[in-house]
Amino acid sequence: MSTNIIDRRRINGPQRSVEPIYAKPVVAFSGDGRADGRLPESVRPIFMRTGPISPQASSAASPSGSAYYEQGRIRISCAIYGPRQGRKANPRMGIFNCEFKYAPFSCSWKRSHLKTSDEKEIGLMLEQAVSPAIRLEVYPKANVDAFVTVIESDGKAATISAAINCISAALVDAGIELYDSVAACSVALSKDLQWVFDCTQQEEDAASCSFLMARMPSVDEVTYLLQHGKTTPKQTADAIHVCTNVSTQVYAVICRHLKETLEGKNESDQ
Repeated sequence: MSTNIIDRRRINGPQRSVEPIYAKPVVAFSGDGRADGRLPESVRPIFMRTGPISPQASSAASPSGSAYYEQGRIRISCAIYGPRQGRKANPRMGIFNCEFKYAPFSCSWKRSHLKTSDEKEIGLMLEQAVSPAIRLEVYPKANVDAFVTVIESDGKAATISAAINCISAALVDAGIELYDSVAACSVALSKDLQWVFDCTQQEEDAASCSFLMARMPSVDEVTYLLQHGKTTPKQTADAIHVCTNVSTQVYAVICRHLKETLEGKNESDQ
């Protein structure tokens, strides 16, 4: 039997290859400041849009609401389905489910379209962070499902906080009754023991600790805290204080966008 058999199911590479051009290494923290020129207490510009996934009358799986969220290089989309009947049902209150996934091209650590354990863990985090804001008691025996897709990621903690903000906007677009919108932010501890806001992936890799907080600013209630790394009690208290201020600013941006969207719909109806 001949061993010189060509496997036609494979894509044969070119006969000549060229070495790729690699990006220059980025210094996360330097004496001149951050790599992107921001101050330590600055947050990347935020862009939001509700309703980018338009429902179709012919489709039975049309989302009740959706949102698109950008924060620097972070790009996330979220679709809300429900309230609807699900496999699990609670006769007294509804159930909030969240499915989180990275697009295969969104980051360097995502290599396949298959769901990983990291994505399942983040999905549970999002459920715990957002569910306290939903009035689940008015949706008995019903499920509210959120499907979050990360199109591009730039910092794990910053991506999770952006996903929480995107879900909050999508829930409002879906008309789900809420106690308040959840606003989240993340900070990281630099080498000079200073909390830096909204870090990129390079900055998070160089930091000794990262801290994330989600809260409902109107009722002043914290819904979720996440910390990676060691800190002193004073440093943790400082992180909670700065996250409280930043989440209030993010909350104002979300509310302003939702207000402008509602005013635009009212003008178009008239």
